[in-house]
Amino acid sequence: MSRITRHPQYYLHDGSVSIHVPGTVFRVHKYFFERESEYFREGFRTAGPQGDGQSDQAAFRLDDVKISEFERLLWVFYNPQYRYDEQPLDHWITILDLATRWKFPGVRDLAVRQLQKLDMKPVERIVTYDKYNLDKSLLLPAYTLLCKQPSRSVEDGKRLGMPTVLKINEARECAQRLAAEQGCPSPTSADAEDQELVEILKDVFDLN
Repeated sequence: MSRITRHPQYYLHDGSVSIHVPGTVFRVHKYFFERESEYFREGFRTAGPQGDGQSDQAAFRLDDVKISEFERLLWVFYNPQYRYDEQPLDHWITILDLATRWKFPGVRDLAVRQLQKLDMKPVERIVTYDKYNLDKSLLLPAYTLLCKQPSRSVEDGKRLGMPTVLKINEARECAQRLAAEQGCPSPTSADAEDQELVEILKDVFDLN
């Protein structure tokens, strides 16, 4: 590494490992990475002397991440006042992505808890949670909202994917039949009570 740019915030003089993200070297505490991440535990263990992070010249390399993304992950460990609720949606999606990719289960759980608190459109939440294989029971409120909508755009259908679209349609039809059986003169899926719809969705998505 002929020329090294040290990160202005996350080059810590009491840090114990150097990590190279294209263009920048971070000096942070190895403890967090070894404690929290199987990926980094194994990576540090198997890295040769030219990339074990003991010095800037032998920094552990991360070539598949942007500086701004790695900053967000480090913020989880170095956030001085734990102001988690002040961060926007894209911040937590980045953290979820890296925590999943690099096997930080505790950080991943934190990201999911924070996403649960944030406003997301139903389709966006479903697509995001499916991408990272999160607990589908967390999507019951989003599924319920979609079932009650009179229609969906073609674009939303493409984003959701055919399996999810078919299951939502099945749940809508079940809710409509239930509303008709209960005497609704012109039943739609929106006429079903939320709890009734949740039970239908649990059955359709096999969440019981």
